[in-house]
Amino acid sequence: MMSGKDNATSWLVLSVVTFSVFLEIGTVKGFSVLLPDLKEQLDTQTWIVGSSIAIITAFGYLLGLSSGFFVKVFSPRICVMTSGLIASIGLIVCSLATSPPTLLLGLMFTGFLLVQETVLVGVVPEYFDKYYKAAVGIYACGTGLGIVILPIITQLLLDLYGWRGALLILSGISFHSVPCGALIKAHISHETKLSQDNVYHQLFNAEDAVAEDKSLPRKLLQDLSEAIGLPLLTRLPFITRVVIPGFIWGYTLIGWMIYMVSFAVSNGLSIKQGSIVAASGGVGVVVVRISIPLLHKYMTYKELLYISSVITAISLSLTTFFTSYIALNIISLFFGLGIGCLGGELYISAKVNSEDSEHFYAIAWIHVAYGSGSILSGIVTGLLYDVTGSFTISFNILAAITLMTTVSLGCGDIFGIKKTCLGNVL
Repeated sequence: MMSGKDNATSWLVLSVVTFSVFLEIGTVKGFSVLLPDLKEQLDTQTWIVGSSIAIITAFGYLLGLSSGFFVKVFSPRICVMTSGLIASIGLIVCSLATSPPTLLLGLMFTGFLLVQETVLVGVVPEYFDKYYKAAVGIYACGTGLGIVILPIITQLLLDLYGWRGALLILSGISFHSVPCGALIKAHISHETKLSQDNVYHQLFNAEDAVAEDKSLPRKLLQDLSEAIGLPLLTRLPFITRVVIPGFIWGYTLIGWMIYMVSFAVSNGLSIKQGSIVAASGGVGVVVVRISIPLLHKYMTYKELLYISSVITAISLSLTTFFTSYIALNIISLFFGLGIGCLGGELYISAKVNSEDSEHFYAIAWIHVAYGSGSILSGIVTGLLYDVTGSFTISFNILAAITLMTTVSLGCGDIFGIKKTCLGNVL
């Protein structure tokens, strides 16, 4: 494989990263198309199926926090290929589900799509330097393409083969990530490389070290802290500009993705029309993420985070007032523009607010925050619908929580200004 960055191999690997993002987000959105059938066939409530679907994101991203350790031990290539295989098996288990617990088990395995994505996004700096921001914009388009394409494919498969057949075919599609993973480097850079022998020594030969070092527990805790990038959580800029917005991004996006089709159906639209409404949001995501390099010529990443959170919140509120087919498509387009920009800029924010050697862990913590928000949204949004019989309150809560991004960024900026002023005085 060619060495260096920003070369032909880099762009080939970027296509693999984009496919992984496409597959992950598209699979979650595809399950939202299947939600009404799953609810009926498994004889359960909306929030139970919705929160189970959110497990794909929550469990996968939480597990992704440990992916840095496994990448150092087994290499990115092995991690990507193994994750793709487990996710494919998970979709097969979902297709055989006869009860909510069986579906949940399959969805937990499917969540390894998120582990795969965490690994791939984390190694992007290994391939790009000058064109890093452009690379982020391109692989982030996978989100929009997944929202546009896979739900439509899922709907067609549902009509032809039923939900079980649709999931089996989706399993075959996800299996393609296994050979794609073979294109990734078999190692990572020397700056972050940790030898396999050294890792095994730390884990399995700790008893020999006790006699030499009585502070072993403290050392082990320190090693664990470094292995998951915990020091990042001690920095206010990283918390206010990455972690909290990441949680909000997950809560908003997953709540919209899982329940938007059901929301449209509850307002008199057909499932196909609801899928098209969701696809309009995907178009907005693709458009804004293609435009990210251009937007950066005029605005900073923080300005884009502020603006995108406001656009997203307004569009979610308008959804509850204008429920016609045409209006929902237009509003969904603007929602896609807002949420797509918000998600894309978070990756830029993670790079800006962390050291180069910490980039992999910064991505993992974004995904942990995203996954935490998604599982909460999956439960709360669906539960409120089951209780009230309407999505109005749920979607207004999504809008209100989205605006908390501006509050988090504002608090971080105010604290930063005060800290700078105090430093000047001292």
